Amino acid sequence: MSEECYEVIFRGDVLAGQSVIEVKQRLAQLFNADAARIDQMFSGKPVVVKRNLDMKTAERYQSSLHKAGALVDIRPITADEAISEEKPVDPSNSDSGLTPEIKPEQDQQPQEQVLEEVDFGVSPAGSDVLSPEEKKDFTPVDVDTSSLTISEAGSDVLADEDKQNFVPREVDTSSLSLDDAE
Repeated sequence: MSEECYEVIFRGDVLAGQSVIEVKQRLAQLFNADAARIDQMFSGKPVVVKRNLDMKTAERYQSSLHKAGALVDIRPITADEAISEEKPVDPSNSDSGLTPEIKPEQDQQPQEQVLEEVDFGVSPAGSDVLSPEEKKDFTPVDVDTSSLTISEAGSDVLADEDKQNFVPREVDTSSLSLDDAE
């Protein structure tokens, strides 16, 4: 029975209180990569930093990236993914450190989105925002407000019987001083 494999995934998130610029600089040092390569990692899409790792090694990668300020996830790889993504190992090209693996879909330039002609207009002041078909039917509710009263501006809100009595107390402050030197 083979051991379960994991991959470390970075989505461009940084830890709270960390500057994105500083995290990019630390990742560039950690990966020994140029700024363009690091910018690809911050595209917002999931980037596989390292795959086919045991849990202990994946946690070490996560810890190293966490110290650099990057928030990464560890995801188990299914057996189908591990088999389909296995490649022959070339000893002269083997990884000796942390080198991010970027999936082919992250290397591609984003395709331009073609928007249909949309009428973005500004209505005159005071006009309805919703069209008549977007409005919900409003059924007014009859609420009995006969027991409510309104007081004059500046008047007490509480009735005299609802107020608590305040009893002034004598406090001896003769031993207190504002002078620093004693």
